[in-house]
Amino acid sequence: MKVLLFALLAVVLQSQAATTQWQGGGEIVFSGTSTLHSWSGKVKTEPFTAMVATNDSGQPTHLDAKVQVKVLGMDTAEPDRDVNMRKAMNATGFPLITATMNTPFTQIMDPASKQPAYLPFVLELLGKKHQVVGHISQWKATDKEATFDLNFDLSLKDCGITVPSVLLVIRVGDTIKLHASIKLVRTND
Repeated sequence: MKVLLFALLAVVLQSQAATTQWQGGGEIVFSGTSTLHSWSGKVKTEPFTAMVATNDSGQPTHLDAKVQVKVLGMDTAEPDRDVNMRKAMNATGFPLITATMNTPFTQIMDPASKQPAYLPFVLELLGKKHQVVGHISQWKATDKEATFDLNFDLSLKDCGITVPSVLLVIRVGDTIKLHASIKLVRTND
């Protein structure tokens, strides 16, 4: 009887869904326009953990992750612009920008290509939450590692960011384009 119970328990445990853990990091390039010229900058993500739930067949079903960047880590290679950017983003009051993913894979996968194509997430910026959908490209994955690019736009006005004009004539455009290059490494089997 004990052998039968252990065998049954083993079968039940094997058939249950699992969760895989991935350590991640990346770099985000942000760019915009102004009255005079285009500009850009970059920032690295803080290291993060992504949890991916899978079904009995090993197919991913749900993603949970929280990715953060430090506002003071944002760099446009122009010191005066960086000071104004950090002031407009209230870096002392809101030192972190956080993207939270709590997403079923049905919202991530493209049914036609069966590849990840979209990444819905909640972006917390200046203490306000914004629903964002990024577009995934350059997807490459093995059992141990995944890399991809993520692109999305943000409106400064919608995010509550007001950038003062310089010399009363130079203004920053409203749309900021973001391009993230992400790498994930699986940490459990």
